[in-house]
Amino acid sequence: MLRQRRQGWQTRTVSLRTLCLIAAVVLPACAPAQGGSGSAPAPLEPLAGPVGLEEARRYVLGLVNRDRAEAGLDPVTRDETAERAGQRHVEDMVKHGFTAHWGTDGSVPEQRYTEAGGVHFVQENAACFFDGTVRTLEPNPTFTAAELEQIESAFIHETPPNDGHRKNILKKWHNHLGVGLAKPVGVDQPCMTQEFIDEYGEYEGLPQQAKLGQKITVGGEVHAPAEFGGIGLARIESAKKLTPAHLNQTSSYPVPNPDDLYFPAGFKTPRPVKLDGKRFSLDLDLKHPAGPGRYQVSVWGRYPGDKAFVMVSLRTIDVR
Repeated sequence: MLRQRRQGWQTRTVSLRTLCLIAAVVLPACAPAQGGSGSAPAPLEPLAGPVGLEEARRYVLGLVNRDRAEAGLDPVTRDETAERAGQRHVEDMVKHGFTAHWGTDGSVPEQRYTEAGGVHFVQENAACFFDGTVRTLEPNPTFTAAELEQIESAFIHETPPNDGHRKNILKKWHNHLGVGLAKPVGVDQPCMTQEFIDEYGEYEGLPQQAKLGQKITVGGEVHAPAEFGGIGLARIESAKKLTPAHLNQTSSYPVPNPDDLYFPAGFKTPRPVKLDGKRFSLDLDLKHPAGPGRYQVSVWGRYPGDKAFVMVSLRTIDVR
């Protein structure tokens, strides 16, 4: 557990909690293999002193790439869309004193990423307070190397089986990262989100809101080294406000499994996905026996050397 003293004449201890998002894989096979070409990132430049948000984000990106390089993995690059989603969530956690993958508005990582404009697959690491204390967000926070290294070190030095953050940082197929950072006024302890992205395709736009029963077309193209597998549709309940006390009782967030999976012709499928070369498309009706809710549209692919199909895109639609 990370601890930092509050600045000023009156000191107290605040604790930092860490959580990671767990991806669900419902198509049977082995987990993704580790290891890669291990392209070395640029040397990590030390921070001369406290820095602002932009430089702090770059430093965290460098820390992550240092840890990936040590594991023989390729670096991730900055993703501003994921960054917006992560910043939204980290500020929510700071202001309300909680750590979770749900937000106080009931949002979940893939929803926040979708609403920020994301179309790929996101997995989140999060670290913040868990005391339920309401705080004022510092409008112009500064960060030191030691503060940022402390959180990354806690992530990467986890030990199995409780090493979800470490596994997320070292997932071979992540290729982008958005970093969210924030501090409260008067507490010199940052909170952090890491939004890891698997970007391996181009996808046609989907509405963020729709009516129950509305027809949509899920289409696009999965790019090498991934290959297209199928399309999934899931439903979770509509978002509702959640209290910090409730959120602090949550742990990891499992990505919902699809209720229905659609494959190309030749596979057992409710309806075949149309393929034209590498382009795929499928018309779907947004309906479910449970009615309105957050509908989750996933695209599945397979990476070289892996038998499993995994999500390469996950987007949410608010169906009313």
